[in-house]
Amino acid sequence: MDVIVSHMNLDFDGLACLLAAKKLHPYATVALTDKQHPTVKSFLGIYRDQLAFSSYEKVDWHQVRTLILVDVASIERTGIPQTDLVETLHTIVYDHHSPKDGDLNSGELYVEKVGAAITLLTENLIKQNIPINPFEATLFGLGVYTDTGNFTYPKTTDRDLLIAAELRKRQMDVTLIDRFQEQVLSSDEKNLLQQLITTGEEQWIKGTSIFLSFLEQPTYLGGLATITRKLMESTSVDAAISIVKMRSTIYVVARANTERVDFRPLIEKLGGGGHAQAASATIKKQKLSQIVPIIQDALSDIIKKALTAADIMTSPVKSVLPEESIESVFKQMYQYGHTGFPVINEENQLVGVISRRDVDKATHHGLGHAPVKGYMSTQLIVHNKGDSLEEVQATMMKYNIGRIPILDNEQVVGIISRTDVIEQLHKQTSETEENLISTIQEQVPVTIFKLLRRIGDLADEQKVNVYLIGGIVRDFILKRPNEDIDIVVEGDGIAFAQLLSAQLGGNVKSHEKFGTATWTNLDGLKLDIVTCRTEYYDSPASLPIVRPSNLKEDLRRRDFTINAMALQLNKSYFGTIIDFFQGREDIKKQQIRILHTLSFIEDPTRIIRAVRFSLRFKYELSPQTWSLAVDANSMLRQVSATRFLHELELLIKEGTIVAGIQFLEQLGVWSSLFDVKVNNEIISTLYQTDTEDPFHYIVALLFPSKNWRKASLRYALSAKQQSLLKQLEAIAKIETNSDLSVGELHKLFSVFNKENVAFYALLSGNRSLQNYVNKLNHIKPLLTGSDLIALGLDPSPKFSELLHQLYCLQMDDQITTKDDALDWVKTLL
Repeated sequence: MDVIVSHMNLDFDGLACLLAAKKLHPYATVALTDKQHPTVKSFLGIYRDQLAFSSYEKVDWHQVRTLILVDVASIERTGIPQTDLVETLHTIVYDHHSPKDGDLNSGELYVEKVGAAITLLTENLIKQNIPINPFEATLFGLGVYTDTGNFTYPKTTDRDLLIAAELRKRQMDVTLIDRFQEQVLSSDEKNLLQQLITTGEEQWIKGTSIFLSFLEQPTYLGGLATITRKLMESTSVDAAISIVKMRSTIYVVARANTERVDFRPLIEKLGGGGHAQAASATIKKQKLSQIVPIIQDALSDIIKKALTAADIMTSPVKSVLPEESIESVFKQMYQYGHTGFPVINEENQLVGVISRRDVDKATHHGLGHAPVKGYMSTQLIVHNKGDSLEEVQATMMKYNIGRIPILDNEQVVGIISRTDVIEQLHKQTSETEENLISTIQEQVPVTIFKLLRRIGDLADEQKVNVYLIGGIVRDFILKRPNEDIDIVVEGDGIAFAQLLSAQLGGNVKSHEKFGTATWTNLDGLKLDIVTCRTEYYDSPASLPIVRPSNLKEDLRRRDFTINAMALQLNKSYFGTIIDFFQGREDIKKQQIRILHTLSFIEDPTRIIRAVRFSLRFKYELSPQTWSLAVDANSMLRQVSATRFLHELELLIKEGTIVAGIQFLEQLGVWSSLFDVKVNNEIISTLYQTDTEDPFHYIVALLFPSKNWRKASLRYALSAKQQSLLKQLEAIAKIETNSDLSVGELHKLFSVFNKENVAFYALLSGNRSLQNYVNKLNHIKPLLTGSDLIALGLDPSPKFSELLHQLYCLQMDDQITTKDDALDWVKTLL
C-alpha cells in the first residue's frame, strides 16, 4: 500500500502537492491531516468532493509499504503514527525547504530550492505529459501564489513564475485564487481594529447598518483603509466609518459594500474625496468633538431612499427566442407554470412578449410549428432597474398589465409581477413581525436565534433575500421542535454559503448541479443553503429538471401547502411568513393538501409522504388530495425501488410503518402495485416484523401471493436482500413436519442465516420452525474448538462437523452439561 501525506497545519502548497502527487502516483492513497490552515479548511469545505482524499484514521498504517511526503521531509511533522510504520518502509520526498534536523536523508529525495513545492511536482507532470484540468491548475496556482507571497518573497525563483504561466495556459482561475488569499494585519493594526470595534456603535438608518467608531492615539499608524474594511467585515454591517486622531491630524476613512450608501457628500464636506462606497478625508488642527457630530448629523444624507425595480424584480428571467416554435413555447409554459414569456433575440435584446392567449390562438389554428415572432406582441411596456417601486406600480395601473420586464442597458435583467408589487406593499405595512419574532425566540435556542439574525444581516449586505423554508416554518407555527434549518437564497446559494463560512467560520460542502450547499459552522451546526429554483418533470415519476428561479417558484415545487411556507430573515422583515398557498389555513383545518392537481403524477412518492405527514400530525387528507392520490396510485410502479424503499424507511423511523401500510391500502396502493389485499393476517405479521429494513415489509406483504419472489425481486437492491430472497425460497422447499425434533430441524436449517429462518417462520406461521428459532436464540454451544484441542484433538475440518453433531444433541436435550459434552466427545476418540 502506497500513501501520500503532507505536513500538519496544511497550507495550500501542501494541499496542491497532495493532488499533484496523486497524479504522479495514481495507485497511492492520499491521507489528509485534520490540522489545516483556516483558508484551506474553507476551500475544502467547498471543493472536498473533487478531491478523493482519505483521513488518517481510515489508513491502516501497518500495511503501508511506500510513504510519499510532499512539502515536508520529516515524518514527525506529518503527524502520522510513526510507531505503526514497518521498518522496511520505502520513502519518497518532494520538498523545497532547507534541510533540518529530523528530515529524511534516505529513500528517493526530490528536494530543490524553489518558491513552492508544487512547482517541482507540476514540472514533473508537464514533463510526463500528464494532463492538468482547470480545477487542478487553480489549486496548483493557489499553492504557488500563497507560498511565494504573489511572487514577492525572496525565495521566489524564475521556475515558480514559469509554472504560474503554464498553469494560466491551463485555465487557472485567478479570481478564485484572489478570493482565498488571506490579508494579514500586523499586531499594531489588529490592536487598532479591536479598539475600533470595542468603542464603536452600530446604527440603523433607513434599513442600512452603519458602524461608526472614533478614537485618539498618540502615534501614527498607516493602513487605516484596510483596517476599516476589516471593521466592516468583522461587524457584519453595510458600511463602516473610522475616525482616528493620530498626533494632531484626524483621519476619516469610510467603506461600504452596498450601493445604497454614497459617502461622497459627507467626505467632500470634510475636504476629502473618493468614490461612493470608498472615500477618505484628512483634517488638521481640529478636535474629535468637533468632527464627530458633523459626521453623525450627515449619516442620514448618505443613504439612498428609493426602493427600486432592481430590489424587487424576479431574476433570472425565463425567456424564449423569436425563432422558437409555438409548440415549444406551449411546452415550456407547462413545464414552468408561466402564462407568458419575454421574447429575447440572440443579442439579448427584448423584442416582444408572448402570452398564453397568443399561444392558444395559434395552436387552435394548427400553427404549432410557426415561430413565436409571428404572434408575439411588440408593443412593449418596460421599466429600467433603477425606476422606483411607485413608478412600476403606476404603470401597471395605467396599462392594466400584470408583469413588466426590467431592463438594464437595453438588456432584460428581471421581471416584476403584480404579486411582487403587492408583496412589497404588504411588507411595508405588515404589523405581525414582532409576534412572529417572539414565536421564533420561544422555539429555538438563543445561539440559533442570534445566528439567524446574523444571516439576515449578511444577506442585507449582499443585497439578497434569504428565508427559512420547509418543515421548520410549519413547526414554528405548530410549536413543535425541529432542528433542520434549511435556508433558501434569492441569488447564488453556494456563494452565500461561502460568505457565511468566510464571515462566521466553519466549512462548506457544495453541490453545483443543484445550486445547493451545506454550511457547518464552528459549533458543528449544519445548515442547508439552497438557491431558489424551479423544477419540472419530463415524464411522470422521473427525477425533476432544476433551474434557478425565485421564491414563489421555489415554494411552488414543494409537496404540500403546510411545507410550502417561508420565513424571511432579512433584518427589515425578520420573522415575516411568506405563505403563497395558504399553508397556515390548512394547518388550522388540520389537513394535508397538495399544491396542484398534477403533483402526484409528477412525483408519485408524494402519496407515501402524504400518508406519513397525515399520521405524524393526525391530519386528514383534503378530499381532492385523497381523490388524486387514489387516481395516481398506479404511477408508483414507475418509481425506482430505491426511492420507494426510502419512503417506507421514513415511515419506519417515525414508528408508523404498519399504520402507513394500512393507510396506503385504503388508497388502493397495494392492489394497484401488487394485486394484493392487506388482510388482518398480514397486518399481524407486519406488527411482528421488527426490522429497520423496509424490504422485509415488502416481502411480508407479498408472501401470501403465488409470485411473491418475482414481485419482491425488483426491490431487492443489496446483496443481503437478494440473499434473503434466495434463502426464503430454499427454506420454503424443505419439507418439515411436527414429528421432527429440534435437533433434526437444526440439521436441516443450520446452513441458513438464523435471521432469515426466523423471518420465514414468521411469514409461514410454521410453529415447529418458530419453536426451533426460539430455542436456537436461547441455547449456547457447550463446547468450542478450544475445548476439542484441550482433549488432544488436532484442528481439522472435522471440528465443525463434530461440534455441529454435538449442538444437535444439545438442542434435543440429550446433552445438557459441558461434562456430558466432553464425555460424548471422548467416546468418539
